Amino acid sequence: MIKDKEFLKWQQAQKKAHKTEKNALTFTKYRLNKNGWKYIDFQSRRGYPRTGIIDLICVKLDRKDCDKLKIMLFQVKGGSARIGKKEKTRLENAVKKVEITCNWSEKPDKSVKFGQPID
Repeated sequence: MIKDKEFLKWQQAQKKAHKTEKNALTFTKYRLNKNGWKYIDFQSRRGYPRTGIIDLICVKLDRKDCDKLKIMLFQVKGGSARIGKKEKTRLENAVKKVEITCNWSEKPDKSVKFGQPID
């Protein structure tokens, strides 16, 4: 019976943490969107975050130079959770691992053709 109470307590804490995380992500997206950022999140179909350090990728075109693209990797914490020193370092290291390439597409007739293969 004690195990059932512990499990129930753990389950309620997990639900509360998920709700808090989802709320923090929603408000973060709202503020980013308000400031002109477009974003991609990495949540599962059920709305749970993935295990990686990156929760959002934010993209924005520079106002002065329309060919300049700003990219920001985002970690979101909710409630009383705070980002730790190790997580900051991990996020900063993730920036170094970003791979940027270019490609193009053309649609001469009924199908789209890419300049380079897409993985």
